[in-house]
Amino acid sequence: MPTIAPPVRRPMRLLALLGAVLAFGAGCAASAAPSPPADDDAARIGAGAARAPGTDYRSTALADGRTRVSTRILTFDGETLDLTFELPAAAGRDSLREFGIHDAELESLRAACLAAPRCEQAAFDRQTTRYYREHALRLRPVAGQVSRLSVDIAEVVRRNRARVRPVAQALRAAAAARGRDADWTMRAAIALVQTGLLYRRPALSEDGRQILGFYPPPRALEQGYGDCDTKAALLAAILQNLGDTPLVGVHVRRHYLLGLAATPRAGEAVITHGGRPWVLLEAAGPAQRAPGRIADSTQAALARGEGLRIDPL
Repeated sequence: MPTIAPPVRRPMRLLALLGAVLAFGAGCAASAAPSPPADDDAARIGAGAARAPGTDYRSTALADGRTRVSTRILTFDGETLDLTFELPAAAGRDSLREFGIHDAELESLRAACLAAPRCEQAAFDRQTTRYYREHALRLRPVAGQVSRLSVDIAEVVRRNRARVRPVAQALRAAAAARGRDADWTMRAAIALVQTGLLYRRPALSEDGRQILGFYPPPRALEQGYGDCDTKAALLAAILQNLGDTPLVGVHVRRHYLLGLAATPRAGEAVITHGGRPWVLLEAAGPAQRAPGRIADSTQAALARGEGLRIDPL
């Protein structure tokens, strides 16, 4: 490693802390540690999670780079729904390239700073923070602790809406064939994410990138699984292709779910934000939960208010 003479300081502080930052960035929630399942049936969670009887999910890489997904799920009405759609070529790969951290990219930033006439720590910090932001990550200082990296769910959803549009198109086609309305279509999307995809935490790294245990929506569809924040981002991206109903992400300690701008029905779980009610929506599964029906563990986390954050989507 080259030595830089004073008064220039070697810009290594953020790089030295990177491992500690990532240690706090992994897990189901968008900002913290490994999560308990949103569903209370923990026996079905994990790498060996079983599918509900009568359901299936198959992802096939095609010769032209596209991915074909064929899935069979149960709707909230108990009907069997078969869906087939094709994701754009390299959608998952491209979504990963613009997300997460690659050591070689950070090393390139460091080398560029070292090669500059003056390489100040503050300038390097700004460049590194901008790198995180460009890769859909947020660096959040925590008083008395190491700063934490979290997934910028809103940015991930924005970047990947178009890539998951074929899912919305397949859902609309299924609704039209059955003579169903927009509410049925939305609920079918929820059932797809909750129970079509297995609940499983992605790895901390993939293809040389550190991804904090999170998959962008196209990659989640290609792999057929995700945990709470991965599934929430996927569901939000699909729903935004189905309509213009506002959505928010709801972060509580060790969990992530969605809020839907709607008039709540009796018994539905809601939060109030910005002067309006938001009907809460679990994306994680594996249990099938209609809008407004949340897990006991989620209700308890909301009641405690620990780590509560609302992300406009």
